[in-house]
Amino acid sequence: MKLIRLSIASLAVVLGACSILPSNPPTDAYRLPDSQVSVQFAPKQLGIVIPEPYANRFLNHQRLTVVLENNEVQAYSGINWVDIVPKVFRDRLVDDFRRARAYQTVVKNDELINLDRLLQTDIQAYQIQYQQGKPYVVIDVNVALINRRQGNIIGASNFRQERELSSAQIETVMQAFGEVSDQMNTQILQWVRAQE
Repeated sequence: MKLIRLSIASLAVVLGACSILPSNPPTDAYRLPDSQVSVQFAPKQLGIVIPEPYANRFLNHQRLTVVLENNEVQAYSGINWVDIVPKVFRDRLVDDFRRARAYQTVVKNDELINLDRLLQTDIQAYQIQYQQGKPYVVIDVNVALINRRQGNIIGASNFRQERELSSAQIETVMQAFGEVSDQMNTQILQWVRAQE
């Protein structure tokens, strides 16, 4: 769901040509569409903390990142996420864990709480990426499930999802990010519970 309308024509120019950014373009803020993750579990009588993921400096900001086929990294003109990318990803994942009842307690930060599990995440991609001349939404994340009581790693895996963009309209771009996020979080939820 968009917070502020962006001119479709201006996005079409950026998506089609991926032009270099002006120095201080006006920006509109967007959040992901509502989650459509539908998995449900019998609650695990454990608590889990999902802290803010690691992300390199090309992703650790509010801009929508674009990676061209020559590996040049740009940002879309005029578009911001409502928060920095690691928090956008983490907040959606935490919400999906809570709705799925994956654990009895799911928290973002645990400075004062001693919980059983830690889900460490490392964002490799959260971007529009050009492949053979076509733009795709790509999300790629490494995860590790840690037993905090015993201090060992229960399991580690990589999850990658992508979706070709069919349109330059901002609604289509945000919808694609939402769908890819749903697929990603469903896989992570199912994998985490399978480790227990």
